[in-house]
Amino acid sequence: MGEIGTPMALRLIGAGHRVVVWGRTASRLQPAVDAGATAASSPADVAAQCEAVLLCVTDGDAVEHVVFGPRGVAEGARRGSLIVDHSTIHPETARLASRRLRSAGVGWVDAPVSGGALGAKAATLSIFLGGERDDVERVRPWIAAYASNVTHLGGVGSGQVAKSCNQAIVASTTAIWAEVIAYARRCGIDPDQLVDALEGGWADSAIRRVHAHDMVAGRFRRTPGSIILKDLDIIGDMARATKSPMPVTSAVTTLHRLLIAQGHETGGLAAVMQLYDARSRENNQAPE
Repeated sequence: MGEIGTPMALRLIGAGHRVVVWGRTASRLQPAVDAGATAASSPADVAAQCEAVLLCVTDGDAVEHVVFGPRGVAEGARRGSLIVDHSTIHPETARLASRRLRSAGVGWVDAPVSGGALGAKAATLSIFLGGERDDVERVRPWIAAYASNVTHLGGVGSGQVAKSCNQAIVASTTAIWAEVIAYARRCGIDPDQLVDALEGGWADSAIRRVHAHDMVAGRFRRTPGSIILKDLDIIGDMARATKSPMPVTSAVTTLHRLLIAQGHETGGLAAVMQLYDARSRENNQAPE
């Protein structure tokens, strides 16, 4: 129940669904409870009350703890129920979780998202689904409350593969923006003017619209840099396993590893700007 999970829950409530919530930080449940959700005492308690449990947590370790840990979802899930994981985790972690639950008659759909908190609030998220077709069809009416572009890519794990592709493109786009902003400034062009000049052309993107002006100003969000690095490490591991050459993604991963090694622990995607522009090293924080 963080920046993305909370607006998802609010959208579900607004669409008329009965929603039960749980989170590791109790205070984060309040907006959903105020809107009509019921607070549960544990993940197992959520599962015992619900047809499906929707997860939105940080990484594979968090999924393991919430689903299979003490008083986890698996403990309370009923035969025929579903777990829908909106987290970004390794595809093999999703497949292993699905196999562990199969004997209990609990289905698994990996459903990582793209679009961030703004997309969740506006109900415009893109969601990549991996799972059995019947399970995916059951999921669609729920996620329609907060997503506008929903694609079934194949069996369990396929959604996570698609999300890793998404993250490689996003991180690479942000990294090249960092380069050209610093380059334009050194060449005597106003970087803010450049950001506006590229609107509508082939260089336009959501990264330009959401992040580029903040990158010019050296404003960064409080998101831990380890999150995007975790995502890039996933695609790196999958690339090695499938012998897929990915030199651009590899270079961008190294940039983010260097960023953290230099002590820039927060800042999110746009923080890579700090490797190029001394003005950005003040570590200003953009509003959430």
